[in-house]
Amino acid sequence: MDCLIKFQNREFKAREIELSEIGTVLVSTNSLNELLLDKNGRYISDEAISVDERIFYFVEESEIALNSNELANLITSSIR
Repeated sequence: MDCLIKFQNREFKAREIELSEIGTVLVSTNSLNELLLDKNGRYISDEAISVDERIFYFVEESEIALNSNELANLITSSIR
């Protein structure tokens, strides 16, 4: 299922996908991930922590548009 995550008055693409060994997870883009952290790798706010805790994995902008099977395979191969 496609959805949007709002953070700092911007919207970021996200998808709920099914991973066979884990279940349904939320995936979003690296552009969102980059905004959650400061240059020292610390969260910029409590809201950033909350957003990050909801997201299982971050992908490139072009990859978020992959079909569900391709996206699931990409993530599964990356986490093994």
